[in-house]
This record gives sequence, C-alpha cells and structure tokens, in this order.
Amino acid sequence: MPSATIDSHGILGVAAAGAFLKELLARAESVKKTASIEPPLEKSDLGDLRQQLSDALGYEFTADEPVDTKKAQRFALIETAARDIFKSLVATTPIESPSFVNVWNLLDILSLLSDCELCDPALLFWLVEELLDSQTIAGCRKVFDFLESRRERITANHFKQKQLVILRTCNELLRRLSRALDPAFCGRVFIFTFQSFPLGDKSSVNLRGEYHVENVTIYDQEPPTTDGEKMDVDTDTTPRKDKPMDPDALYPIFWALQESFNQPKKLFDPSHFAAFKAGLEATVTTFCTINPEKPSRVKEKQEKPDDDAKPSLKRKRDDIDDELANSFNPKYLTSRDLFKLEISDLAFRRNILVQALITLDFLLSLSPKAKEKLASVKTPNKSVTYSDLQLSEEDTKWATSMRGSITRYLQRGVDGPFFERMVGTVLVRDKNWVRWKIENCPSIELPTMSPDLFTEARATAARLARTRRVPNDSRSLEFLGDEDETGAMEKLQDPERYSLPELASFKGAIDDADFDIERATSDESKASAVESKASKAWKALRLASKTKLVVFDKIDDDDQIDIIFKESSAQEDEAEEAAANGEVIFPDDRRAIAVVDTTTSPGSRSELVKQFIAEHSRVFRRVPPHVTRKPQEGEVNGQDYHFVDVQAFNVMRDGDLFLEFNEEGDNVHGTNKRVVEGIMDNDRVPIMEVDHDISRSCM
Repeated sequence: MPSATIDSHGILGVAAAGAFLKELLARAESVKKTASIEPPLEKSDLGDLRQQLSDALGYEFTADEPVDTKKAQRFALIETAARDIFKSLVATTPIESPSFVNVWNLLDILSLLSDCELCDPALLFWLVEELLDSQTIAGCRKVFDFLESRRERITANHFKQKQLVILRTCNELLRRLSRALDPAFCGRVFIFTFQSFPLGDKSSVNLRGEYHVENVTIYDQEPPTTDGEKMDVDTDTTPRKDKPMDPDALYPIFWALQESFNQPKKLFDPSHFAAFKAGLEATVTTFCTINPEKPSRVKEKQEKPDDDAKPSLKRKRDDIDDELANSFNPKYLTSRDLFKLEISDLAFRRNILVQALITLDFLLSLSPKAKEKLASVKTPNKSVTYSDLQLSEEDTKWATSMRGSITRYLQRGVDGPFFERMVGTVLVRDKNWVRWKIENCPSIELPTMSPDLFTEARATAARLARTRRVPNDSRSLEFLGDEDETGAMEKLQDPERYSLPELASFKGAIDDADFDIERATSDESKASAVESKASKAWKALRLASKTKLVVFDKIDDDDQIDIIFKESSAQEDEAEEAAANGEVIFPDDRRAIAVVDTTTSPGSRSELVKQFIAEHSRVFRRVPPHVTRKPQEGEVNGQDYHFVDVQAFNVMRDGDLFLEFNEEGDNVHGTNKRVVEGIMDNDRVPIMEVDHDISRSCM
C-alpha cells in the first residue's frame, strides 16, 4: 500500500504540532525498548508536556484562556497532526510488524495529552475506531489487547466526552463478529463495555424498544427446479405439526421464521402470526425426527451425494482458523443446496430454537397474566410495554405449549440438560433486565450511607457477634439461710429441684415469649423477651435430644421448633421399635427416588408417598419442595413445603441449588439438592415428587 503524503496543510501550527508529536515518538522509542503493547508510557517518560507544547506552538497556556479560541485551536492542530502521523504509520506498517509499536506509543501519548487537557479527550478513540476498521479480525484482537490493557487509564478522566465513541466502537466491532463462531472475542468486547460504563448507565438500554431491522436474512424463495423442469415434490406442502416435512418443502418456511425473529412486532398482524405458528410447528416437528446425538461435523452418508454438493473438508485446522480470523463472518449460509446439511447440525438447530424461545418469551410477555404483573409499575415505559396489545387465551396456550416442546427437545442428548438449563438461566435473567427497562431503568446503585447509619450498623453487628451466655434460670437458694436446718434440707431435696421437667411444659412458655416479643413496647422489653425465648428453646432442645433427635433435621428455622412438641403416630412408633429391634431393612441402592405421576392428580401422588413413608419412616424420607406460594391451611413450613419468596427462589436457582424446578404458572417449585443431601447424611433414602411435564430440569 503506498504511503500517505504528509504536509502541513498550509498551516504553520499543524507543522509545529506534528514536529512536537514526532519528537515525543522518538523519545518514547528510546524509553520503551520492547516492540509489544506493554508497558504503557508514563508522564515521567516524556517530561513536562504542557511546557513542551507551549514552546512548540509559540505561546503560553493560561488558566483564563477563552475556550472557544486558543483551546479549540490547539485541539484542532493536535488532531490534524496526530491523524497525519497515524495514517502514515498505519499505511506503511502492518500490525504484525515490530515497528507497529509506534502506533501504540502514539495512542499512549494522546492519552497523556488528553489527561492534561492538551487535546480532545475523544481523539484517542477516534483513531482506535479507524484502526479497527482497517484491520482484519485477527488484527482487531491485537487492537483490543491494547484497549483492555489501558482501560482503567483511558476511561478515568473526561469520560462523558468519550462514552459515545466508546459505545459506537464496541457496537461496530460486534456487528463484524460472529457470536456463534467467535464467542470469546464477543465476550471480551461486552466485558470491556460493562467495565467502562458505570453501573446503571442507560447508553445501551434501547429504551425505545427499536429492533435491528437492517439485519435481514436473504434466501432463495423460488421453488427448486432441475434442467428447467419442476422437481417431483409432494403435492401437499402445507406445514403440519404432526408430520415432518421434506427439506425442500421446509426450506422457505424455515427461513421465513427469521423475519419474525428479527422483527417480532410483525407478529401483531394475525396473518403473519398464523404463518409463524405453522412454520415453527413444522420446524420443531422436523427437528424432532433428527437424532440429537449426531455430531455437528458432517459424516459420510450411506447414499453417495452429488459431486457438486460434496463439501471439501480436507483442510488443515490451522487453515480454517486463519480463514475465520481474517474474514467477515456471514450470518447464515442460506443456500438451498446446504439446507439439508445445516439442519443435520445440532449446533445449528439449537441456535434456531434459542431464537424461537426468545420470540415466544416476547409473546408471553403480552399475555393477560403477564400484564397483571406490570400493573404495579407506576409509570411504565410505554415504548416496550405495548399496553394496547394483549395475547389471546388460545394463543397464550399455544405459546406455552410450544415453549415446553422446544425446552424438552433441547434437553435431549448427552449435554442437553446442561445446555437447556444454561439457556433457561440466561432467558430468566433477560426477563429481569426487560422488567428493569419497563420501569424506566431506576437506579440500581445504593445511596451513600450516612455516618449515623454506619455507626448504628457497626454497633449492631458487634452486638450480634458477641458471645452470649444462655441464662440458666437457677432456682433460688435463699431458704438455706433459714434457721430450721431440717426444713431447709427437705426443700433442697424436693424432686422438683433436680428432676427433668416435661418437654411439653416448655411449649406454653415459648408461646408466651413469642407473645411478649410481639407486644413489646420498648427495645429493652423486646430484648428481654427474645433472651427468655432463647433460654427456653435451648432447654427444650436439650430435652428433645434425648428422645427425638431424629426430628432435628426437620428444623430449618431456629425460631420455629414446634416439631419437637408433636407426638409421633402409632405407625412411626412401631417403625422406631422395629428399628430398635434390628428389623429395618435398607435397600441396596440408597440413591434418591423420584416419584413421577403421569395418570393421577398431584394430590393422590402426595397421599401415596405419605402413606408409604409412614410405613417405612426409618428408611425413607420425603423431600419437601421449595415453593413461592403462601402456605395453605394445615401446611407446615419445612415439613410439607419450604415456603420462600420469588427473589429467594431465583437466588437459589441461579446458584445451581435445584435438582429440578418448574416455573410454569404461579406455583413455582423445585427440589433443593441440599435438602436431599441432608436426608442422605441422616441415613435415609430421599423420595422426591416430580411433575411429569417439567419445564426446567437439571436431573
């Protein structure tokens, strides 16, 4: 490539600024001996930049100089000279050359000048944006290495003047990258953006709900022909959800789905929505006939393919990597000849079905139940709520059913459950971000804590962490000072003083303490009632440990120990007696048992499990699921279910604590693996009640 011609543009100031920058580059070359990006140049390496620029331009900088005159003129001179030098270096030096270190040095110099307010703060990113446009994907990786190594320094000052060009640069780079073929590089770009912008910044929120309508998928919409004649195809090309379609017939229906994925608001048109439902049903039905275990690489077919359609796979892996790194990645290969090979690829099918799940979630956000959940938002963002649109009950049932079908399909295969769980987690978190946008992006940063609040919190933490002595409520011994020694000894030998009280006697005392806590009128009286309850609860647990130690694993809340006061049933007593006599027989396989009911109601299943455990309580133990609903009459927390709120349930799910969970409907429930492990640690066999149609499963 011919080098660019550098001149002063007929302006003496440009020539002076160019000489100033070249002198700094020469000094940087003598200071930095390596040809790598690291280490960055420091201010101490270049001296007093303000004085040097003042000498070069021939005038002094003053604090009261007019912003619109000398400062703007200086910015323009530095920018023009920097662009000339930058273009010359990029045009004459490949990025792989050791001499390209001069470009990194120039960017470091501009960063230092920006911190001193000697050039435009955004100049560095303007040049980086042009540099990325001039490089291949492999070259962009090196440019991004520079940005990541300098991120903290180049974003520390004057960020408001830089944020727009930073966002534009990252978005333009993401448009060039394939998130399917180069997810690692895409992740680096996203992380750089997240780390650069402050928490809660709205720069990339898309508050108006605009879609990338320019992202159009082009495919062959003409019917297939051979030698000028029509091919022999089935006369019935209408999509059917119960019959897989021929690839040639499915081809236009399949690619037409991309229009709905790209512009989901078109689904508000009834005719378009009907075509989308038929096309998605036909696609899922056809996918279900393909073995998910099949590897993504195309294996040799039993039927010999045509020579023209045979792909050339005999290339070295290094050649393929170089080709991917040095080229733009297309969105899809939509050739009709490749369609049959594409849908045989598991990764391709998963990519399409994930898009379908995103679109279905968008539709379900318009259901009546979803609209009710938004009623609590005071001033919703009307651009993304579509308040005048609502999905019909029939369409809601279809979307829910189709979502379940796709979810079950993604669970197939060796790594299917893991992949589906990962996709489900991402989509659930995306719903939270959508809700945040609907609420007009309220601040997610906590306000600064006041000194008084901090002092109070520290004192409370110190008080809670202090070792507490449980009061022993010792009985009075004042009677020993009486003159009647015989009477004093009789009182001392009273059986009430040394015999253990009945366990049931503490239940009323604990209930009274709870009442005192609720009716306390001051902090002192409440603290006294809490301490009294702790003492009585500790004594009750000490007594229960002698006869009811087996129920301790059912206590989930230290404040709720009512289970130790319940009398065991006759069947449980017989089972315990049989265990004491050595008549308990454990199964050889002590792994958890999942009871799946496909024919009767869940209530019948639960009753069956309870009867079975009642007869074999020494061996089996029911696993109480975690649910997000309120307790019903007669249900005991920790025994029938673990009742938690939605936020706590989401935290446990994101922390991978559930063996399985179901989020369909309002009754969200799941089986916590820690509860199962706790039962197994107590030498019991866990029994789990699992729904047949699980929308989210980790099992």
